[in-house]
Amino acid sequence: MTKKFNFAEAREKAIRAADQELEQGMEKVVEGGSTLNGEVAVAQQQTEPAAEPLGENTSAAKDAEPTKGVQTYIPMSMYRRLNDIKLTRRENIAALVAQAIGLWLDVQEGKRKVSE
Repeated sequence: MTKKFNFAEAREKAIRAADQELEQGMEKVVEGGSTLNGEVAVAQQQTEPAAEPLGENTSAAKDAEPTKGVQTYIPMSMYRRLNDIKLTRRENIAALVAQAIGLWLDVQEGKRKVSE
């Protein structure tokens, strides 16, 4: 007589093995320098807030109200310049763009002036 396959038992064993592998992988990532599937794992860096907020339409004000994601296309030359600033200031591009839009809106509404 043949033994019947117990799907629930096999599923539990697979889940336990996957959980254990995930925990071991996360420990290696936390320790630093480990590889997962041939790719180097990089720990997420903490970003610092901008040195000087550009007005009320930036960091503090955006936290106080709901936000909306906006997507746009820019030339690669502008993206490279933006990425250089992002790396220098250790902020993400979304924060930089939010600051830029806040400044642009202030200029359009006459609250600020831009001189060349």
